[in-house]
Amino acid sequence: MRTKKAIGIDIGTTSICLVSYCVASGKTEAIMQAENAFCPGTFRQDPQQIYLCVKEMLDRMIEETGNVDVIGVSSQMHGILYLDKSGNAVTPYYTWKTECGDQPFKEGTYAKWLSDKTGYAMHTGYGSVTHFFLQETNQIPEEADVFTNIGDYLVMRLCDLKLPQMHSSIAASMGGFRLEDGSFDFEKLQEAGINTAYYPKVNEKVEIAGMYQNIPVVWAVGDNQASFYAAAGEADEMLSVNVGTGSQVSFFDRTLLEVKTGEIRPFTEQGYLYVQASVNGGKVYERLAEFFQDSVRLFTGIRVDKAEIYQKMEEAALEKPETELRVFPLLYGSRTDKDSAGTVEGLTAENFYPADVIRAYTAGMARELYEAYRQFPEELRRGKTTIVASGNGIRRNRILRQEIERAFGMPVILRQVKEEAAAGAAMWAWQETETRHPG
Repeated sequence: MRTKKAIGIDIGTTSICLVSYCVASGKTEAIMQAENAFCPGTFRQDPQQIYLCVKEMLDRMIEETGNVDVIGVSSQMHGILYLDKSGNAVTPYYTWKTECGDQPFKEGTYAKWLSDKTGYAMHTGYGSVTHFFLQETNQIPEEADVFTNIGDYLVMRLCDLKLPQMHSSIAASMGGFRLEDGSFDFEKLQEAGINTAYYPKVNEKVEIAGMYQNIPVVWAVGDNQASFYAAAGEADEMLSVNVGTGSQVSFFDRTLLEVKTGEIRPFTEQGYLYVQASVNGGKVYERLAEFFQDSVRLFTGIRVDKAEIYQKMEEAALEKPETELRVFPLLYGSRTDKDSAGTVEGLTAENFYPADVIRAYTAGMARELYEAYRQFPEELRRGKTTIVASGNGIRRNRILRQEIERAFGMPVILRQVKEEAAAGAAMWAWQETETRHPG
């Protein structure tokens, strides 16, 4: 008899999170977190350190939770690392923030070349783009046999496996993926000059990979899909706004419809997620907090804790619900133009105050998400009535929730489930294994 308990692991860009999820109550019963850091001076991460960090927390959580039915994993997408034939990592993990795709190549950049030659949207940070850059610059180690994502690498290490598999929710984020049949378009990728021998096997179902301490472990799913699953399931009327390091607007639809912008990502076997992503998210708001923190230190010599800064920012903005000031905080550019910059409009003596700046800055974050959402066809947006918020960047930011409600004209709700990506991985894993192995 199953206990209806699952552990979810989320490998995020800046943090690693584990949750113990109770299916009966629909709540997370325990949460463990640790920082995830880049290798100094790079956008790469150490896969061995990630594995050791997860294993230490997982062992503690299993001991504290007791009987566990299944372990699910969600992972930051787009990134890759290379493995040898024994399943050992022979490179760092090149994350989605890797900028090698913007390096000059022929008449443009590596990303532009692949986009033009394959007909698929290819951005810097996509696995196929990173792989092509490393291939063309002779940086793939001779012993490399296959590449995979960090989530599936973790599963391999936990289950002592030599070969990776990749769920379509992650595979599609690599670039050059056919949604119609759930496979890589090797013909187009090869025509562009990519060596496709390194690509992993793809699964459209969430399969059990192996066992860890006699507990089934399933292959990883994308963190965006996992977050959406925890927050909205397969609800047609729900629109998800996730704000973590970056931010995303997502919604579920059962039909596959060609769109000019954004991404279509495999979800459950019932349909797809339509996604508009931004590199500006919680990190942008954190940068504003750091500005005020540095200002206090500069003028007073006092270092105020960032948590207190956030509280004061919220208090100030709540006293200023309206402002004529307009701020567009594109601090990190955009996904399509990393060189784009933020702007300030309508600055006057009457609104040159911290409260106005905080309110306008947050409204600008919300407006960017809304304008991205508006790029989807009206027929896909029809029927969306409620926004479900996920990610700590919005869960902990009352002002941002207010401004998103204002920009979208929809109410924003918060689910009881916290740490949505990890919880979604646990829920998805339990549901899939329950469907296939009930009882």
